[in-house]
Amino acid sequence: MSWDGAGEVRCRRKRGHESAGLGEREVEAFEPGEFLARVIMHIPEPHRHLVRYYGWYSNVSRGKRRKAGPGRESAGETDIGVPSRAARAEARDARALRRSWAQLIKRIYEVDPLLCPSCGSEMKVIAFITEHGVVDAILRHLERKQGQEARGPPN
Repeated sequence: MSWDGAGEVRCRRKRGHESAGLGEREVEAFEPGEFLARVIMHIPEPHRHLVRYYGWYSNVSRGKRRKAGPGRESAGETDIGVPSRAARAEARDARALRRSWAQLIKRIYEVDPLLCPSCGSEMKVIAFITEHGVVDAILRHLERKQGQEARGPPN
């Protein structure tokens, strides 16, 4: 690649890279703006996966091999039928081993959601509240409590 600072950007192709439409040209010339647009086009968006697995290493292939059981993956037998009771139990166990939501939040945002903001000790999840009425009652109680004066220390 070369650029004299004023004119076109010239790029020389590597040997072995055949491309439709280039014919026998080994050097391509671009306007500086067009060259930047072509280079920027290959920069991925933030938080996009940069590694893709195909073939033997893809998620689909690994899942088929896992369902097929040991010994069958080398023979190439990956026909998938109805999963057995043992396979369903194994899948449940695998789901239990997945990272919890708190670990994922800690990994992404670099903040541990289960650390107490006042004392720094580890909190535990007691329950997940999903009913709207219960959530509203808790919020109303917290609003009432914030309106009260702080109590003094015991005598």
